[in-house]
Amino acid sequence: MPDITRDDLKIVLAFGIHIAKIDDDFAVWEKRILARFAEAISLTEEERAELANTKVSLSDGLDRLSSQDAKYLLLKTLCAVSHSDGEAHQAEIDFISRVFAKLGDQMFMLPRNEWGVYEGEVFGILEALSP
Repeated sequence: MPDITRDDLKIVLAFGIHIAKIDDDFAVWEKRILARFAEAISLTEEERAELANTKVSLSDGLDRLSSQDAKYLLLKTLCAVSHSDGEAHQAEIDFISRVFAKLGDQMFMLPRNEWGVYEGEVFGILEALSP
């Protein structure tokens, strides 16, 4: 089972919301993947409201992730959300590149044309975390 805490999941979701909105086009496909993520982690209404108003701090958020597994989940989630509407916008790519650079060279990321596989991987990880 992956080493990912509930706080890690909320951080990843907050980053996912941020990347979905970063290009000023919060697409229906991005909303669906994020809603599915929130449902998979049994996010309460209170937590949803809190996350909706959370500002993402790149360095603070990354520093708060508890494990390498959480960092991989973050990277995969960002790529999946970016790819979900069929087009990775430049603002999304730039943000993912900054996250990737901050995480360091120990991380691996597929080429952009293969980011579609990350959605299945993300939900596979979330399923493995379910009690």
